[in-house]
Amino acid sequence: MKKSLSLDSKMIEGQNISYCIFGEGDIDLVIEMGLGAVAGEWWHIAEQLSEQFAVLLYERGRNIYKARSPKNIAEELHTLLIELPCKSKIIILAHSQGGLYAQQFARLYPNMIRGIVFVDPLSANDNTYKSVFTTADEQKKSGFNKSENFVIMRKMASWHLGFVIKLIMKKAPPFYYYEQFTPEAKKYILDELTKVELHDAALEEYRLAHEEKEICQLTERGNFPQIPIVLITHGSEFEIKEIMEFGQTTKEFAEKVEELWQSLMQEYLTFSEKSILLRADNSGHYIHLSDFEVIMKALQEGESWT
Repeated sequence: MKKSLSLDSKMIEGQNISYCIFGEGDIDLVIEMGLGAVAGEWWHIAEQLSEQFAVLLYERGRNIYKARSPKNIAEELHTLLIELPCKSKIIILAHSQGGLYAQQFARLYPNMIRGIVFVDPLSANDNTYKSVFTTADEQKKSGFNKSENFVIMRKMASWHLGFVIKLIMKKAPPFYYYEQFTPEAKKYILDELTKVELHDAALEEYRLAHEEKEICQLTERGNFPQIPIVLITHGSEFEIKEIMEFGQTTKEFAEKVEELWQSLMQEYLTFSEKSILLRADNSGHYIHLSDFEVIMKALQEGESWT
């Protein structure tokens, strides 16, 4: 196991990619993190998983002069795996927006992948929320638009208000859902959140994950390989309470948001005949931090991964 939070790096297609490998043997599990996430959030999870897998934890590139599109990101991961090298077929454990990149990777490189565990994944049909929640107020309360917070954080970072960012983020995700980060991991996460380039990259990732020409092929079922899929979604009752609390909404509105969110995520089950649905009933979106057991169950459910 890795005892300190140190990452190696490689220049991949114009991107400086930071990464770390946990465990012994050839890489067989890759963690694809959510929007704006950094390695410190997943460090302890990768350590635990390394008891059964050789785990690659990496941070996506932040050079926005090369489009942060799903296709480019999947190609960069492919190049990284070739250069490390990785000789085995991989399982991808993909959280949130990372789910979009995992399914893009599977479409581009079906012979390299054994299966995917999608953890509350972003759908290529996420733009549907704009037709369901039509007013600016509804869209804000729905919480589907993840770019607004990054815009605010980017401004503060550019104004060198890192100390303000750290004060705010100590009470926000991921810390809101997990308090046991090591001091080193906590410092790493907070320091990274003060960097303008992290927020620039996150904003570009989010924009291109909702641009029709970049995602239209990701809605098609026919060209997805017949690989095992385990989809983990959050608990509806838990999430409805959070939507009501943070969005200051009625229960009826929160239920409408949750119904759409679940329906979009469950589209992934239609991609492969080898699909399983698991629910993390006592978790919101950050399932990996609040219910690690369901992550392990998902990996065990698909342990044959053939």
